[in-house]
Amino acid sequence: MTLTLLDLYNTAASQEWAMYDNDASSDSEMEDSLVLALNKAILEIYSLCEFPFRERTHLILTVPHIREYDMPNGLIKRDKAGNHLVKHNSFLLKHIEKPTFENVCCGVPEGFYIQNDKIVLNPTPCEKALVTIDYFTLVVGENSLGEEIYSLKNSDDKLLIPVYLEEIAKDAIITRTMLNSIASESDENFSAYKKQADRAFKLFVKYAKGVEPDKFVKW
Repeated sequence: MTLTLLDLYNTAASQEWAMYDNDASSDSEMEDSLVLALNKAILEIYSLCEFPFRERTHLILTVPHIREYDMPNGLIKRDKAGNHLVKHNSFLLKHIEKPTFENVCCGVPEGFYIQNDKIVLNPTPCEKALVTIDYFTLVVGENSLGEEIYSLKNSDDKLLIPVYLEEIAKDAIITRTMLNSIASESDENFSAYKKQADRAFKLFVKYAKGVEPDKFVKW
């Protein structure tokens, strides 16, 4: 099974709270407001948890005397001690919070900092080496051409997610979309809908982690 925007759209439109036709078959038949609500729900869910299936490793082959390199398209991970997972030939680099731009020297990198959309190594590499960056990707899906995308826009755009998590993810997305569509805590059913969304999200997190939690979630 592949979870596409069209699948999500028609499932959301089929809910009792929805005011959309649930038989869309193409881009032109999908309402922009519901597409926006679905994408908002996906981004909100992904921002609330560091899902393992969104983990990636960015590789950089350093060039002598070149200190700036492209950043990965996401958020750099940290280890349990709080260190950013940026390594130079397996050696963990320190994050430089307040870099100084004087006396730039050449040597073996010991640290790094972020400048605009670049990662800067310090000292500047004097030889070729491998830098690895573990990060959480911002990519949410893939289009019909196999290109990575950051939001679902076309009916055949698909969500990049393990197959075994698709149904659980769909429930979490649909229930959060429901809250985004209602957008009013004064709605008499808001509390019940929120409980559905919270439960679906917790279930998604539980199974996405792939390990039994220390304590069972109580609903």
